[in-house]
Amino acid sequence: MKTKTVTTLLMQTLLAVIVGLVVSIVANLFIEGARYFLSLQSSYSTLTVQVSGFDINLLPTLAMLISAVLILVVRKSLGVTKWSGPADSIYALHQQKIGVDVRVGLGSTLAAFISASGGASVGQYGPLVHFGSTVSTILSRFPGLQINRDILLACGVSAAISAGFNAPIAGIIFAHEALLRRFSIGAVAPVSVAAIVASASNQYFGFANLAFAVPSSNLELAEVVPFLIIFAPICSAVAVIYMLSLRQGMKFAASGKYSFTTLIFSTAVAVGIVGAFLPDVLGLGSSQINNMVNGQYTLAFLSLILIAKILVTAACISFGFFGGVFGPALFVGGALGGILAGLLIEIGLPVDYGSIITIATLAAVGSSVIGAPISVVLIVVELTGSYDYGLMALLSVTLCSTLTYRFFGLSYFDRQLLDRGIDLTRGREHINMTQIYVAELQLSDSLFFQRGAAPEHILQSMRENQTTEVYILNEDKSLFGKLDLHSLISNMDNFEADIDQSPTKLDTTNSLVEALEIASEFVGESIPIMDGEKFLGAITEGDLFKKVLEIEDSLRTQD
Repeated sequence: MKTKTVTTLLMQTLLAVIVGLVVSIVANLFIEGARYFLSLQSSYSTLTVQVSGFDINLLPTLAMLISAVLILVVRKSLGVTKWSGPADSIYALHQQKIGVDVRVGLGSTLAAFISASGGASVGQYGPLVHFGSTVSTILSRFPGLQINRDILLACGVSAAISAGFNAPIAGIIFAHEALLRRFSIGAVAPVSVAAIVASASNQYFGFANLAFAVPSSNLELAEVVPFLIIFAPICSAVAVIYMLSLRQGMKFAASGKYSFTTLIFSTAVAVGIVGAFLPDVLGLGSSQINNMVNGQYTLAFLSLILIAKILVTAACISFGFFGGVFGPALFVGGALGGILAGLLIEIGLPVDYGSIITIATLAAVGSSVIGAPISVVLIVVELTGSYDYGLMALLSVTLCSTLTYRFFGLSYFDRQLLDRGIDLTRGREHINMTQIYVAELQLSDSLFFQRGAAPEHILQSMRENQTTEVYILNEDKSLFGKLDLHSLISNMDNFEADIDQSPTKLDTTNSLVEALEIASEFVGESIPIMDGEKFLGAITEGDLFKKVLEIEDSLRTQD
């Protein structure tokens, strides 16, 4: 027993190391590669034309068109009809039957890289999170591995956040808070190893730099608190507007009015034109966020790019390009924070307010979108290296997330799943029960007879089997009805007249959840199971509840 335990721990650690290393390398190649290709658009002026005295760079439009072509190639070559992201990773962790599609996962990561490199307004963190799940899924398919699939997926997710943000602690918490939705004792060690290895890999390859270059502040935090409380509803409203824009765009794309090809090329041209005048709204937006934090934009410009970023992101993600929603959400939150801080400075408040309010607002909007408030606060602490910034972010995040939850939902990913009929708030047990069908359940012993059977024979069989119900079948095996002992004894000569011809029934296509709902109003000994019109047997309420307990025990052992 001890040998098996040691072997399992060693295997978990080894797999976590592999996941952390692979995800870190890919994450940095993704981010640095996208930044490099996007920088080329401003490095060359060979495609610049003058219109009414303005120099207009045509490279953004050309880059977006090339990206659109490459994405079409990826879709066709891999047979992908729909990209997958963090919502799919979350769903894979909450049930056993539908895992991460490796082909779609790899194709989605490639599409996200192409989109970001071409200048599409998308984020990198969502695709990297799903890539982490995809890598973990590939490893989980190797035979003889001594690690739970859910834990391995959580390792991939924690490594992605750790590598993408250089924030290993946030990666560990994010895997539990946003993906697992529970604190798993069994997952802590491997998830931590994956996150730390990813962070160490970042340092080794020279990518470990703080993402937010914030100025030090000597402000009394109490002076900032009232403003953050007042700004929380504004942050929530902007976060909701951002997410609604994404959903409305998705709904329009799904309406079928225009083909995928038409939508993606139209978006490429439109976003390219916007990028020619507002290049700051293109791409990942990391450097722009730092400029916002350090107060390098005017109020008018911040207002312009705030609106433009929401619209361009909704268009890109909805109409063919692919990427994350968290990065753009941080951009939107940063722009909003810059506006609010700028207004305070305009009325005479100290300039030092600017960075703290911008970071807090950025965190508030971002946390509302991904539904992971504690993780986002830790990201702020690790990326700024400042406890004060983290504390103010905590206040803003908790207030904003609470409001957003009331008016929109826990996160954008939860709403994506809810649109598919998947309600995570009902728990893992409910999700698993929706995937188990009556056809998979073990049937109970039951008595059944053909029509015309002698009543004495039926009565004798019921006594011998100590049952009070039997089923009467037609010649074609369809159910004629259910006969109970009292009806048989009271009318032996014409018992078929008292048969219940419309008893409560279950079909093999009913899920366990549906079966329990039907059984909740059932009174009797057993429920007949039908395959269309054909009678297969019967099941008791006890059998249904036994299956529920088996599911609960199975999920409990995973923790």
